[in-house]
Amino acid sequence: MRRLRSVLCLFAVLSIGGCGPRNASEAESRRDVKWLADNPSSDSVAALGRLADTDEKARAALEVRAAKGDVNAFLAAWTAVTRDAEWGTTFLRTSLADPLRAEGVATALPRKDLRLVPFIVDIENAVVRLSAGHRGSTVLSSLLASLGVPAHAAIERRLVDAKTRGAMCEAIATPEASGDAKSALLAVPSEARDHAACVTAVIDIAATENVVVDWLAISAEPGLLSVAAKSALPCPRVVAIWNKALAERPPESQPALAVPLKNSIARCGTALDPVLGELLGKAPRARATIVQAIDPFGAELAAMKQTCSALRSGAARNESAVVRERAEDALARGCAL
Repeated sequence: MRRLRSVLCLFAVLSIGGCGPRNASEAESRRDVKWLADNPSSDSVAALGRLADTDEKARAALEVRAAKGDVNAFLAAWTAVTRDAEWGTTFLRTSLADPLRAEGVATALPRKDLRLVPFIVDIENAVVRLSAGHRGSTVLSSLLASLGVPAHAAIERRLVDAKTRGAMCEAIATPEASGDAKSALLAVPSEARDHAACVTAVIDIAATENVVVDWLAISAEPGLLSVAAKSALPCPRVVAIWNKALAERPPESQPALAVPLKNSIARCGTALDPVLGELLGKAPRARATIVQAIDPFGAELAAMKQTCSALRSGAARNESAVVRERAEDALARGCAL
């Protein structure tokens, strides 16, 4: 076989000037753009990227690969950016401006890399263009969500915009999202969280972030508390929310808490019992809310001994007639069980 190959190569040398490259590395060393373009493996496209620093034909070949949706072309362009080759920046900006390429670019680019900061405007514009096609917009939004403070303003704009809100919230719920992106979600007006994906993001983050639990307790709209009550958020974190909300929210906001608290008691009554029992005795502002949230006929009260004990001690004696009557019904019915 070696002799046969030697003969064939000798024939090639005599007839067309040499044997063709055996692999991408050899083709790159020969600057054989055609071979690399005709054999578009990941190694070949990466080699085209390196040649593109000085070879316009290589850049043209990468354009062809990009038009066919080859993520390797965008990877090659990003690698060019990391070595300060100008064509890489131009290539990525052009691709982000193309709705057919933008999602491929987002798939190729790294998260949490501050070298992406110069592309924030391009990425945000691509999110807007692809907002009708939800998936692509989410992948691009995840780039913004990963970049921290430099992308803060862009993230706020995408949350305020109803067309991009859902995708942005899905991105904020991903593991790569920065703390600043999560903070932006909590800081925008409540109407900028008016999307199922935003509600889901808040509850998911609250499962691990104490600061979000505190925010739910003090600042979140009552609708979010209702969702938290019915969600899979662990009961200890639900208890932490109510311990702070009932003690610290101003009196005028307390009535709106009755329904979410009722839903929380239905799921986490036993865990909430010590907190509610204590607050009935020590937090006058919360007494009416707690009594209104208790179901006098519900089975939950049978296991809420400290709450029932506080009611027996007259915790509701100074409340309105309606509240006193509900407390008496709770003692006569649910607590009696």
